[in-house]
Amino acid sequence: MFEFDQYEKRWHKDPPALPALPYKPSNDVAEMSFLVWGEHCIECAAPACYQTCDLYQARPDTKCRRFTFGIYKNRQFPSLRGYGAEVSFKKWAVIAAMGNTCMESRFRLVWEERLIGLAARVINAAGPFIHWITADDRWDSLTFVLSRRLSSWLHRRNKGRSKPDAFVLEIYNPGAEVRMQLVMDYDPQGRKELAKAVQIKPRFRTSITLPTGYSRYDFERRLFQSVTETGLPFTISLTPEADSSAKLVFLSADFVTYRNKKVSGKTPPIKCVVWDLDNSVWNGVLIENDEVSLKPGVKEILETLDQRGILLSISSKNDHDLAWRRLEALGISQYFLSPQINWAPKSENIKTIAKKLNIGVDTLAFVDDNPFELNEVAAVVPEVACIDIRDVEGLLEQERFQGSKTADAHNRRQYYQEAIVREEKQAEFGSDYLRFLAYCEIRLEVAGYRADDFDRVAELVQRTNQLNFSGRKYERAQLREVLDDPNLEKYSLHCSDKFGSYGLIGFALVRRDGGEIKIEDLMLSCRVQGKMVEDAFFSHLEGHHNPESARTLRVNFKETSRNQPAWQSLQAARFEKLEGDEDFTREVRRHDLSRNSVVHVTCRTGCEQEISRMAAESR
Repeated sequence: MFEFDQYEKRWHKDPPALPALPYKPSNDVAEMSFLVWGEHCIECAAPACYQTCDLYQARPDTKCRRFTFGIYKNRQFPSLRGYGAEVSFKKWAVIAAMGNTCMESRFRLVWEERLIGLAARVINAAGPFIHWITADDRWDSLTFVLSRRLSSWLHRRNKGRSKPDAFVLEIYNPGAEVRMQLVMDYDPQGRKELAKAVQIKPRFRTSITLPTGYSRYDFERRLFQSVTETGLPFTISLTPEADSSAKLVFLSADFVTYRNKKVSGKTPPIKCVVWDLDNSVWNGVLIENDEVSLKPGVKEILETLDQRGILLSISSKNDHDLAWRRLEALGISQYFLSPQINWAPKSENIKTIAKKLNIGVDTLAFVDDNPFELNEVAAVVPEVACIDIRDVEGLLEQERFQGSKTADAHNRRQYYQEAIVREEKQAEFGSDYLRFLAYCEIRLEVAGYRADDFDRVAELVQRTNQLNFSGRKYERAQLREVLDDPNLEKYSLHCSDKFGSYGLIGFALVRRDGGEIKIEDLMLSCRVQGKMVEDAFFSHLEGHHNPESARTLRVNFKETSRNQPAWQSLQAARFEKLEGDEDFTREVRRHDLSRNSVVHVTCRTGCEQEISRMAAESR
């Protein structure tokens, strides 16, 4: 629930926000927890700051007004509760709640919040009078105080027994893009308890980007459970970055459990291991001894991870040139991609590595010998698996570090090294990206699926996120059933350019239904993102695999938290979203076989005669 009772209409000068597009809130939530969201100040030192701070503006309950008009109940927005909470942030404003993971039925919780809202009217009316009699200003905000205490009491009583599946944020942004910090941290009492603990528990902190329109983020429990499952009191806060005066409508900000367990507790496989150097890769500190030697067993671990297709990088506080020369002398420099050897915080280096390699931070592991560095990374980027160098001996046996035995996995480092060369060459073309793509001479080979492709295809359908159009993830047994379906056409997509091969980068399942070609599944490696490969495949299907003269090409698209690039590629390829459906369609323009002049397509599906015939017809 939100602190609606401190809303002041007189300060709400602009018209309330209106949804520009329809939005259907998730209906798969079974349970939620009681949270009370209210306005707070980043630099709060109440009540002393009320007398000394130039920003102080009194609310009806005499607390400081940090939102322009408070929190407005905007009933124009659909949500699980039937309304949105509209907020306009002022300087130093933050929206926050006391944490509570005691889960209860969604319907019961919504009715409890309604009853509390009704009771607030009576309590707020009597509060100022009791304050006048008792001289206790807590009576002015009694509803909020009691609600927060109820939330804290529920959490303490729960003691971590009931656990949410996720923390869900659904927000509508009517203005320009906004970035916010989401933090779950111990409150002052919790920090006192932590001081007595032997092991430091990191807080959960992450940044989110809110583009214009609707955004939804589902944060899995594994990301924040180090805070929420200690049983200690904690807070949740959302703060606009750079002190921006954002105007937002909150539709949901809740711990939830799902009716259908959509959030898996299984962590994704590791795609990259980031190594510290001093006393981690080698024994000793380089600036104290430039003849440091490799730790026993480290080179063998690096070689094995590399063979499994797991990338390697570095985050080390060191002199870059000196460290790199030593890595070359030790014969291991070739293994490391996008190394960050500098004096910046290691958490920032790790985020940079993830961005340069275009992989999620939840697929990274970080190895270091220093507990401070491990905790710094765990606190700032909790999705990263942090590993003490003393525990690295059993790394290769762990499930998340198995990688793959496919040829593509074995060549993965080479693919990334070639990608670095491409990026360097691209810089020479400036903003003329299409001319650069044409220079690359991109070649797409469309082939029929073969049994030899199974391991690599399984890897694609399980690991692909950004260009996974259907959002599906197939287990190996499920994939075998799909591949046995005689009504589905199966395509393996291979790609290369003048810099080298990308390998098997895509897999598609296609179904035909009268006047429609429907792509049931399309998964593409992020290595070809932005290279117009998907549009080349779409055009190829229309022109070369359309014997029944279908008039419509349809793509099965299901939005996830990570496949926005797939959505953007459909927009760029002139697909239109079906009304009342998530799929996208476009009219087949079969006669135009050369729309995509950037990617050259070769067909290896046994349809060469059909291609020749159709090409002749187009002339």
